[in-house]
Amino acid sequence: MIHAIIIEDEQSSMEYLVSILKRKHKDIKILGWASNVNDAVTLIETERPDIVFLDIQLNDGNGFQVLDELKDQMTFEVIFTTGFLDYKEKAMDYFAFYYLNKPVQETEIKKVLDMYSLKHSSFDMRKYEALKKQIQNKNKVITVFEKNEYKRIKTSDVLYCEASGNYTLVHTNQHKNFLISKNLKKVETMIENDDFYRIHRSFLVNLEHVKKISQKGMVIMSNDSEISISARNRKKVLEFLKSYGVSEP
Repeated sequence: MIHAIIIEDEQSSMEYLVSILKRKHKDIKILGWASNVNDAVTLIETERPDIVFLDIQLNDGNGFQVLDELKDQMTFEVIFTTGFLDYKEKAMDYFAFYYLNKPVQETEIKKVLDMYSLKHSSFDMRKYEALKKQIQNKNKVITVFEKNEYKRIKTSDVLYCEASGNYTLVHTNQHKNFLISKNLKKVETMIENDDFYRIHRSFLVNLEHVKKISQKGMVIMSNDSEISISARNRKKVLEFLKSYGVSEP
C-alpha cells in the first residue's frame, strides 16, 4: 500500500484527484489534505507519507516553501501538480521530476505512479536545490551534473550547444565543455533566451559570441570555432544573422 498526502489549495481539484486515485489506483491510501504551507508541513511531519502530491501555488505561498521547511525529513517522493504551462514545468521536465498538469488526466497519473512503483524513490534534495536555482535564475543559467554535483553555468558564458545523440555538449568561453544528459531540443527549451539561435539541427549558438560568417558560409564563433549552417534553412539563417548584426566577408 502506498500512503499519500495531497497539498492543494482548491478543494475541487483535491476532490477530483482523490476520486481518480480511489477509482483507478486501489493500492494508494490518502492520509490527508492541506491547502497552506504550515498545515502541509505539519501533516507531512505527522503522517510520514510515501508520496506527496504538491501544488506549486498555495493559499499562503508555494510548494517550494513546504519542501524548504522539510529539508531534513525528505523520505518521501514528490509529484508536483500545476495549472501553469510555464518555465517551472520546463524546469521540472529538464530535471526529470514527476509532475502533473491540471486538469489532471488519468493516463498521466498512471504513468507517473508506474514510474514511482518501479523506482520507489525519495525526493532528491540536491536535484531540488539545483531546480530552484534554475527557476530563480530563469534564462540566466543552465545547470549541469558533473563529478557527482550540480553546477550552474551562466548562459552568457555559453558559446554554443552541440547535439550528441541523446546528449548535449555545452561549449563555454572558459575553455571547458560540459556534457548534459538531455537532447539539444530539451536544452534549447530550457535556455529560452533570445540570444540563442538554432542555426543547424545539431547546433544552438549564442549570438553574442558569433564573430562573423566566413567566405565558406560557416559561422565563426568568438573562440574561432567554425559551425555549419543548416543547408535546408541556409537563406533564412543567414538573413537572421545579418539582421542581428553578424557580418559577412
